[in-house]
Amino acid sequence: MNTSVLLIDDNEQFCLSLSRMLSDKDHKISSVLNSNKAFLFLEQNRVDVILLDVRLGCESGIEVLVRLREDYPEIPVIMLSGYASIESAVRSIKLGAFDYIQKPVKYEKLIKLIHNARTMASLQEENKNLKERLLDTVPRIISKDFRIEELKKTIHKLSESNLPILLYGENGTGKEVFADYIFSRSQQKAKKFVKINCAAFPDNLLDNELFGHEKGAYTGADSLYKGVFERAHGGTLFLDEIGDMSLEVQAKVLRVLQNRELYRLGGKDVIRVDVRVISATNKKLEEMMKNGQFREDLFYRLNAAILSIPPLRERRGDISVLAGTFLKEYASVNSKPLCSLSPEVEDLLKVYKWPGNVRELKNVLNYAAAVASGQTIEKGDLPVQVFEQAEEDAVYNPLDDSEKAVILRELQENSYNKRKVAERLNISRTTLYSKMRKYGIG
Repeated sequence: MNTSVLLIDDNEQFCLSLSRMLSDKDHKISSVLNSNKAFLFLEQNRVDVILLDVRLGCESGIEVLVRLREDYPEIPVIMLSGYASIESAVRSIKLGAFDYIQKPVKYEKLIKLIHNARTMASLQEENKNLKERLLDTVPRIISKDFRIEELKKTIHKLSESNLPILLYGENGTGKEVFADYIFSRSQQKAKKFVKINCAAFPDNLLDNELFGHEKGAYTGADSLYKGVFERAHGGTLFLDEIGDMSLEVQAKVLRVLQNRELYRLGGKDVIRVDVRVISATNKKLEEMMKNGQFREDLFYRLNAAILSIPPLRERRGDISVLAGTFLKEYASVNSKPLCSLSPEVEDLLKVYKWPGNVRELKNVLNYAAAVASGQTIEKGDLPVQVFEQAEEDAVYNPLDDSEKAVILRELQENSYNKRKVAERLNISRTTLYSKMRKYGIG
């Protein structure tokens, strides 16, 4: 591994001597006499380690060090000091220097210091890259809508507890993404996270998936099977689409949540379970309770905290940022050039009502990126039903009641402080005034 070293010292003879000392196949050394030349060199060349004299002629090596740490914090700096400047060398360590070495310089010690500095810098770079990769695996909620930001703040507050959480949202709003986000910030994030979509199974199979069965419990039950409650013991269980459970299954789920125990199908032994539950639904459970379709006692077991996710049509400001994210993902996964949206397509996406919400937006953009002939997505690249409906909505331009309601609520809650409201809605005051005129808000 060839190490590039930059020597900053005002003594030209010393620079020549040290350059001869370090000139070998493992080191490439360059030298400059002042800081101006040093920063110019750094702009144009890769440097692994810097050797800096504490007394740099008319300049202070300590002041140059401070500038180097600000502009090039990833490059380790080794200070060179005479006997009279040891105090300054020690002070430089506090300011971020890797180490110091006294003049006259001993070859073996300098080589070891350069090697250690290079190794440290490499480890720091690896650590930084690892952290970035880990961040990429952590669930993210991409939004600039103030309501989503409020939901995230609530989630952070709930992270210290193991309260059950109920997520409300239409199909495609990202309920599972929110469940992942909640889990990743919970006290149990290092434990198991098990998921099940209750709408994906008929009642008899859902019972089996939730609670498991013993060997021989029914024809074909050739071995013991643990249900999701048992598999999630000590961790978190995500019950998606709980509104699709039958009343019989609801009663069994309630018993598990109340007593923290279950019986496998065909079993006689009590199985103790300790599970934190996150549930989600696209149905109005309050109406289902009135109609006798959902147990009231189960509802109150699940809803210690309720988070309602607004549909995409109510947060159109997120369409552009989500579109950019989805197009980057598509380009990365498919090893294709990154596509951008034409102005016409951007306008169409903003007026379309998105009945399938964020999931539909992602699917539309994946399709458009796949069929686009160039790196710009045009109207003709969108699915026909999308741009036709978007054009129709744009022609009629109906009043966006949800947006009006949000603006009115924010104005009332903030005593009609328009500056504060504009900040909370993440829009300019000019845009806020324009929307108020549009909706007839005085």
